[in-house]
Amino acid sequence: MHKQDGLSFATLRAAAAVIDTRSLTGAAQKLGISQPAVSMHLGRLERAIGTPLIKKLGNRIIVKEEISKLVCQILDLERRLRSVGYEKNVSKLKVGICTYTAPLLLGGMGRLGKIKETVSWRIADSKRLEEMYDLGQVDAVFRALYPNEIGPDLVSEYTMRWMGSRELAEQAKRNSGAIPVVLTNPLSPLGIVVREWLRQRCVSYDVVGEVDDIANAMRLVGNGVAVSPLPGFVFDGSSAAMEDCVEVIPGGLETRYGMFYDDKRFNLRLAMDIFELLQGELHRLSPPPVSYQGHSLAHQ
Repeated sequence: MHKQDGLSFATLRAAAAVIDTRSLTGAAQKLGISQPAVSMHLGRLERAIGTPLIKKLGNRIIVKEEISKLVCQILDLERRLRSVGYEKNVSKLKVGICTYTAPLLLGGMGRLGKIKETVSWRIADSKRLEEMYDLGQVDAVFRALYPNEIGPDLVSEYTMRWMGSRELAEQAKRNSGAIPVVLTNPLSPLGIVVREWLRQRCVSYDVVGEVDDIANAMRLVGNGVAVSPLPGFVFDGSSAAMEDCVEVIPGGLETRYGMFYDDKRFNLRLAMDIFELLQGELHRLSPPPVSYQGHSLAHQ
């Protein structure tokens, strides 16, 4: 075999992304690389093993299960090897929570009971959490899912609302110009979902800022700078800055959050306890009331 046809972990991760999303485009979005780069990695893998990983049936991609299992096992082994030295000095299980759902811990932490003594928390954006999990730096993560990503067993769906100040809502009602928005990183799961939602509805918008921290998004929305998709739990009365905010762009943004965990360290019961706590807090508070009834903002 020629040297350039050998396997690398980058090639295996590209294959794993195709396996997860069943899409070359979805894999490219997940990895933050171009679709031709994904195709190049697939070509290397297929030359190395002597058989295709996927086959296309119309618009569908079928993955060979026996190969996909081996790819996942190799990456899992790499993650475990990376974490050997790290785990020697860490006794608590490490759980990553994305920044857009981290505030849920404040309301529900009391219901974790003794679990609190065995778990430590890592808070980061969904893209960073995905990397940390792949590197074995956390044992479980609760994060947003990519549009085409095949989620884990523990998945929760949730609707976010496009909220902004009443003044911005009135401005949008009077004219059909681009709406100022604050979005998450375009390579993050939520960032991809949001932009695809806007594209499909032909909403004209202008990105005035990119933030991956929900506190910063709330601050910009509350100060009347821009519109941003926000979950209902931020409107529970704890933030006076959000009291005068209304739904500016009609229609909810459907998102998915999943709980990934290492079953060699995490048992299913513990994963479900943490997942059910976060999911319960996510749905405990109803979405904010829709107090703006302007004309549709979706236009060519």
